[in-house]
This record gives sequence, structure tokens and C-alpha cells, in this order.
Amino acid sequence: MQLLHNLNVAVHVLFGTIGLLIGLLALLYRNRPQRHIRYGRYFLYALTIVVGTAFMGILFFRSNPFLLLLTLLGGYVGYSGFRTIRLREQPASTIDLLISIGVLIAGGIYLGSMELAGGNWSPSVVYPTLSALVLVAGYDLIKRLWLFNKLKTWWLYEHIYKMISAYSAILSAFSGTVFPQYKPYSQILPSALCISAIIYFIWQQVRHRKRVSAVSKAFGRSAANRSYSSKNVLGN
Repeated sequence: MQLLHNLNVAVHVLFGTIGLLIGLLALLYRNRPQRHIRYGRYFLYALTIVVGTAFMGILFFRSNPFLLLLTLLGGYVGYSGFRTIRLREQPASTIDLLISIGVLIAGGIYLGSMELAGGNWSPSVVYPTLSALVLVAGYDLIKRLWLFNKLKTWWLYEHIYKMISAYSAILSAFSGTVFPQYKPYSQILPSALCISAIIYFIWQQVRHRKRVSAVSKAFGRSAANRSYSSKNVLGN
């Protein structure tokens, strides 16, 4: 059993490290679609293995409360970020809806069990992480059930938020494991850096869309003016 545990940990650490490197490449190549898509797909493969080995460790070997929560968060935002880019302006499926509900229930059970158990856990780390999970799953439910037509054009912003959140989950787990003597800061700092990245890239995308919209309107007015002038010339 110990050999299987060590093997599971080795695979988990290996693909977690690979995921961190590949995820960074996907982010760096965000303006080169082919490479961004390729590295993004590889990142999802690595994330799937990381989440799978984490669940195996939790079920069969030993349970770390914070790593359990990060596994839920990383797995869900990675899945939801993938579905967002696949669906774009199409509504989520019933399976997507059930997964969102299941994640919210799991998060509630987790919080209840932690409060009942007491023990050594940091509210300054657990509550923000759980809030991030509820925020994403709750948003997906609200969008699917009530506000789809209003929110469907936000799919790119959602993709940015969710995929960087998945990267943040791996980075926080890595930092918290490698630098346990600096907890909770070794877990909080990676999240703060990734939140800053999310804000920056969404802001950058908003600016880009505004520029494109302004150019489109300008060209539209120019075309309309040229058409009007041509009609006047022909009329004369």
C-alpha cells in the first residue's frame, strides 16, 4: 500500500509541475491562437491527472483538508473553463448543471465537516477558497437558469477567470506543500497573484473589445457616408 501511495504522489507531483509550466506557456501565447489552444489542451490533460491522483490520495491514503478543497476548486474551474470555450454562446447542458449543483453540495458538506471536526485548519485560507468555488459554480447556475441571454457574451471573460483559477489552485497547492513553514502566506500569495492576473487580462480584453467596436462603428459610418455621397452624385 505504501508503494502505491508513493507512486500516486510521484505522479501527482510530476504532472502538477508539468501543469504549472504548460499553463504558463498557454498564458504567454494567449495572442497566438494555435499555440495557446495546444498548450491549453495539454494543461487540461495535466490538470485531469493531478485532480485524479489527488482524489485517489484522499480516498485511499490520507486526507488533507486544504488539498481536498483545492482539488474540488481546480477540478471544477478547469472543467467549467473548458466547457465555456466549447459552448461559447450556447447554453450549458443538463450534465453541466448537475455537476455545478454537485460541487456546491460537496463544498457545503466540506465546510460542515470541518467546523464539526475543529482541528488545525486556517479560516483565512479555507473560506476564500470555498468562496471562489461557490462563486464559480453559483455563477454557472445563475447563468444557465436565469440570465443566459444577458451573460452569454461574457464567455471569454469566464474562460480567462476559470482557467487562471485552475492554474491558481495548482500553484497554491504546490506552494503550500513545498513551503509549509510559511503557511498560510505560501497559500494566499499565489492566489493573490493569480487574481491580479485575472483582473489584468480581463481588463485588457475589455479594452480590446472597445477598440474593435469603435473601429467597426467608424468604418460603418464611413461606409454609410460614402454610400450617401454616391447617391447624391448619381442623383445630380
